[in-house]
Amino acid sequence: MSLSYEIRESASSVAKKYDHSELTKLHILYGIRRKFPEQLSKLSLDEIEKRISALPRVPSNVMAVSEEVEDLLAKIQYPQQAVELATTLALQLLEIDLGDLSTGPVQASSETTQEKLSLSESLEQLNKLIGLNEVKTQVSKLINVHQANGIRSAQGLPKVPVGLHCVFTGSPGTGKTTVARYLATMYNSIGLLPSNKVYEVDRSALVAGYVGQTALKVQDAVEKAKGGVLFIDEAYSLSADSGAGFGDEAISTLVKAMEDHRENLAIIVAGYKEPMKQFIESNQGLKSRFQNYIHFSDYSSEELLNIFEELCHSHKMEIDQLAKVDLLKHIETAKPQGDQGNARYIRNLFEKMYLNMSHRAAEDGNIDLHEILKFYSRDIPAVEVRKQTIGFAPNKE
Repeated sequence: MSLSYEIRESASSVAKKYDHSELTKLHILYGIRRKFPEQLSKLSLDEIEKRISALPRVPSNVMAVSEEVEDLLAKIQYPQQAVELATTLALQLLEIDLGDLSTGPVQASSETTQEKLSLSESLEQLNKLIGLNEVKTQVSKLINVHQANGIRSAQGLPKVPVGLHCVFTGSPGTGKTTVARYLATMYNSIGLLPSNKVYEVDRSALVAGYVGQTALKVQDAVEKAKGGVLFIDEAYSLSADSGAGFGDEAISTLVKAMEDHRENLAIIVAGYKEPMKQFIESNQGLKSRFQNYIHFSDYSSEELLNIFEELCHSHKMEIDQLAKVDLLKHIETAKPQGDQGNARYIRNLFEKMYLNMSHRAAEDGNIDLHEILKFYSRDIPAVEVRKQTIGFAPNKE
């Protein structure tokens, strides 16, 4: 899921909460503040929501978005851009000067606090996901093993050692983060973890540029994740250190944390299959502590089309039957180009098609509601052909 899409979804959520029919800069500010609580800690989320609640309520099934707001969202590609936009909007809308928050890198981390669900509810939601049949089977097996251990323990029998930690392999956009969140709720529901929170990080949140600082950053991430799940995306990049040693320091600290917090921390590492294999093999401590491996295959073209239709349904929109045929052709053309064949590409494609739809609907100067409820073939953009590059490319088996 793209950063701009996540912020849009959060902004739309609070807009719907207060029956607003148009997404404004204030809603966008709320969405950014929700995404980056640490970097924008000076900015009160309650204060933003208080201002939002004072806006006029106009219930509607469609959320209008001005061209100005669309342009702002389109410019958000990286965390730093989102934080910089928030500082500008805070000054414009709330007259709050956050100072210069753009001098250092924005740490790529976020904590997800989830609704508490029972095991059956979590499994039901997992099984509703499109595709991922083998993943669903593997997760069910893992939970069944832990439940069996719980029954043995209750009867005074020794547990069969099965760790909480997992290795998720597969291309970006195949559902690894989503499944990690469901797994956290399952671990919590059967008493394996005290919380269902997921703290998500990548290399930049764990590795520092000076000797000794990396261990402190890893310890901080572990502390924030303790009680729940620490999810490390593109974990293989920790072992691609070019001799600096900071990645090795991160790995050693992680291995110690896995030993010290066996009862209240699950670590899930994720990334492309072959680089992840090399990552685990690079350290004996990792190799001995990760027992659970789950591979996420790329979606089929039909499954990607189903994901697009699900996005339409969730936004109270639909797609013309002829456009559906053309969209499937688009997907089949895009799939051979790697990550363009996964759910992240479909979400970005949905956004682009919505932009095209909005532009089409505004050609006569007025946007008619009926013009922004259904996608047509002319809303589908051309497939962007990637330029071939020479160099290392992860094996995406």
